[in-house]
Amino acid sequence: MTWQDELHNLDAELAAGRISAEEYRSRRDALIGRSQGGPASGDFPQQPGTPSGGFPQQGTPPGGQQNPSPFPPAFNWGAAAAQGAQAAQQPQQPQPSNESTQVVQNPMAQQSESTQVVNVGQQQPQQWGQQPQPQWNQQPGWNTGENAGSPWGDPDQPPAPEHGDTSWMRQGPEVFEVGDGSSKGKTIAGISLGAVLLVGVIVAGVFYFTSGGDEAAPPQPTEQQAPPVPTPEPLPEPPAAKPAPVATPEVLVAPPPGQPHPYNGPLDRPALENSPKAGVLRDPVRNAALQGGLIDGFFSRSDGAATSVLLTVRMPDPTAAQAVAQAYLDDQQGLSVNEDLSYQGVEVMTTGGGVYRTAYVAHGWAIIVDVSAQDKAAAETAFKQLLDQQLAQTPPTIRD
Repeated sequence: MTWQDELHNLDAELAAGRISAEEYRSRRDALIGRSQGGPASGDFPQQPGTPSGGFPQQGTPPGGQQNPSPFPPAFNWGAAAAQGAQAAQQPQQPQPSNESTQVVQNPMAQQSESTQVVNVGQQQPQQWGQQPQPQWNQQPGWNTGENAGSPWGDPDQPPAPEHGDTSWMRQGPEVFEVGDGSSKGKTIAGISLGAVLLVGVIVAGVFYFTSGGDEAAPPQPTEQQAPPVPTPEPLPEPPAAKPAPVATPEVLVAPPPGQPHPYNGPLDRPALENSPKAGVLRDPVRNAALQGGLIDGFFSRSDGAATSVLLTVRMPDPTAAQAVAQAYLDDQQGLSVNEDLSYQGVEVMTTGGGVYRTAYVAHGWAIIVDVSAQDKAAAETAFKQLLDQQLAQTPPTIRD
């Protein structure tokens, strides 16, 4: 394995983080020192007064091939002696006046790299009467021909640096140093990485919520559902309908025991229009009867443990009779429906105390039942008994 391969492996170990920067520099300096060091003894003694950094440049390799290594080859003391003797026999050729920069290894100073400016057109001064130093042919630039590849001959590596370019000397920890212009690149890289992560999170979220699995998740209620409204039970049916009565007095049952009212008896249109008996009906109900075509009526009241009132008016048809019964129910302001005592077509109203009232229609008659007492229980009992008797006597024909 050549020293170039060992240097390549050393770079790879540093890049992999298996060695530290100080260990890398130490091993690199030792490796370069071994590759550039002289023989142990005897081939050619070092000339006194020769500058430590003044090694001659190497000529072009045989065959015109470019030397692939960025470092100068090892100094051969035997070849230098032979070549120096040949140069002593030949006259010196004038060299063009130019300057070149050569990177050489200085084993004496234990430096990794050094830069020396050599004036090719000038002779080195002779010291202590020694024979003149031979002039070596200038080594052509490393990048004068086609790209010779990396120092290790890998064609995939970037081309060798041009003559005078010392950027190739950046090895070890220096390779990872970043210039001032890299901050912008870091910012762009960070933004790009953040955008990629954000897109990944969004895609994962969409996939998670849209996949759903084999079983569909139960729908989430958007709002609190109101409890179902209980369906009221239907009202009980009253007794079956009967044929229409022959006369108005036959519509009502006999009043309960008690003191009879002076206005008890038949009612006609003149009595309801302009007489004291007009007070047996409140104005909304009386007006509905008179405007609807009142034919006749009958009034019955008794005052006992409870006050009981039975009243009926005959109208031209059931529709007119329904208008009178509805006017009576609408006039019961402050009263509420008692479903426990109501029937289909017979809506019972109560104050919650001792007053119970209702109105219904049988054929062309509007029938009113009204019971009141000081005691609520007594009023409810008296009303229920009187209503059941009246429904049995004249059942309703409109049961909506």
